[in-house]
Formats: sequence, C-alpha cells, structure tokens
Amino acid sequence: MKDYKISGSIVVYNKPDDAYKTVESVLKNTDSNFSLYVIDNASPENINWMLKQHFDTNYIDLDENVGFGRGHNQVLDVIDSKYHFIINPDILVNENTINNLCDFMDAHPDVSIACPKVLHPDGTVQYIAKRRPSLMALVSRRIHLPFLKKIEDKYLAKEMDQDADFEVDFCTGCFTVIRTDVFKEIGGFDKDYFLYFEDADITMKAKQKGKAWYVPSADVIHFWHRETASSGSRFMTQLKSMFIYFKKWGFKLF
Repeated sequence: MKDYKISGSIVVYNKPDDAYKTVESVLKNTDSNFSLYVIDNASPENINWMLKQHFDTNYIDLDENVGFGRGHNQVLDVIDSKYHFIINPDILVNENTINNLCDFMDAHPDVSIACPKVLHPDGTVQYIAKRRPSLMALVSRRIHLPFLKKIEDKYLAKEMDQDADFEVDFCTGCFTVIRTDVFKEIGGFDKDYFLYFEDADITMKAKQKGKAWYVPSADVIHFWHRETASSGSRFMTQLKSMFIYFKKWGFKLF
C-alpha cells in the first residue's frame, strides 16, 4: 500500500453475509495504512456485533437508521487520510483496486472524485459511470421500452470505451474514492437524502472542487440486488430523492 494514510467506510444494514464478504475482501487487500470504518445503521441483525467476532477494524454503532449518506458522514471528524473510499456492503475488491485508484489520483491532482470499473459476478460490465440524471433517463431505467433504450444508453455512457479513462458526471455510490480534504470541505453527503441520488449529489459537489473520472485500471465486483424494482417503498424513496436532486441541481428532461 501507499506510505500515506488511506481510509474507507462501509455502511451496513441487513444482508450480513454480503457485509462479511465485503469486509473480508477489503481487509485482505489492504494493509495497516488503510483504516476501515464499518457503520452499522441500527440493523436488526446487529451486523457489527457479528463482524467484531471475525475482524479487527473500526466500528461505529448507530442508534437509528440514518440512511446511506449520513451513515458515511459519521467518519468525517475522525479520518485523517489522503484519500477516502466509499464502499457498499456488497462489493469485492482485489489486490490492485485500492492502489490503482490511489495511483490515478496521485497522477491527476485535478481530479477530486473517481470510480472504478464495476463488474457483475459473471465478469460483465455494470455501466456505473453515468451522465447527469434526467427524468426520461430514470423512466427508461424502470420502463423497458424500445424507444427509451437510446435514452438509457446515453445516460449510462454505453458508447464510451469502458476500458479507457474518461470524465463523468456521476460516480456510483457502490464504490468511489474521494480526496479526504474535499470530502470534509463539502461536508460529506447531503443529509437531505436518505437513500438514492446521494452519490449523484456528492459527485456534483466534488466537481465544484475538481473533476470526476472513471478509472477502469481498477475494478470491483458488485453483487447488485436492484431492490428498487421490486419494492414499492424503495421506489417512493427514490422518487423523493429524485425531486431533492432536481430542486438542488436543476431539472433535466433528457
């Protein structure tokens, strides 16, 4: 690992088996210069209690579920790293993931936030380096009709070479690296979001301090569950977050 401090945070809620695999993966592929914080969002399974039996790392136990972004914000006052990694509890990293992203950030001081190539477990690409959200792009993600396919493909930047670096509008929240000083300066995630769009929002805030970039020399595996499609309450939360995002950054139809 690097000779400077690196940190990461994982917010856990339900799915203890996924959380175990993620923490194991991160700790296996980092060293003592990497400080990992696991924030338990008052999960019914008490996931941190389970993880503490297996892993010696930093744990924060919350009394209530404060949501994804506010969960990650719990580390703002305790980290003193150069780069901070925002990690979903359904991610597997490899031995080069952290180093390659740090190398990229070292070589590109004008970049404030970046995301890796994200793969499905079968090795196919998840298109996570997106353009700014628009209403029709989000409709196209939920309603699969032929005339909406071009809108969805544009939103997902599918015409871009997924094996080449390129600038993005939207770094996925499933795995992102941000300069710690930027993370602190912008106040972390916006507390108005409980779930969804907080990653699009923090990318916009980080882009006020530098560029956002997709870096395929680093990759992770993401066990994507797509719960929004099957949960009415999740979909309503997504709609609420969408309106918060549009109110803050401007409405975009296409």
